[in-house]
Amino acid sequence: MERREFLGAVAAAALATPALAEERQHSMHPAKYKALQDASGHCLAAANDCLRHCVGMLAMKDLSMSGCVNTATQVAAACGALQTLAALNSPAVPAFAKATEEICLACQKACEKFPETAECKACAESCRACAEECRKAAA
Repeated sequence: MERREFLGAVAAAALATPALAEERQHSMHPAKYKALQDASGHCLAAANDCLRHCVGMLAMKDLSMSGCVNTATQVAAACGALQTLAALNSPAVPAFAKATEEICLACQKACEKFPETAECKACAESCRACAEECRKAAA
């Protein structure tokens, strides 16, 4: 076997191996809560963006969004944990999703008070979507 043939064979094997491993992994252990995992991850990111904005406002001595700091912090904590539980197909997902739904709805309500702020608007939308996925998982 010549060097070029060898390198070509090694490259082909390297490219094929992850695809085969991924295919096997999906068929052996399917994600039971994939939509919830994605929604909670998106909600976590939006809550962190909202928190950054709120903390910036607090640093400017503007207390108008102080309520959002509390709800967004709770959402970040709950959605981070829920994303992990959903990824693991944990049997605790339905109960945890029910509690997280309530937290997301409270945050959505708080963020909707600031529709002109992009971070708050995005957080409210993410919380609404996550609460909906939580409701489905908790049923």
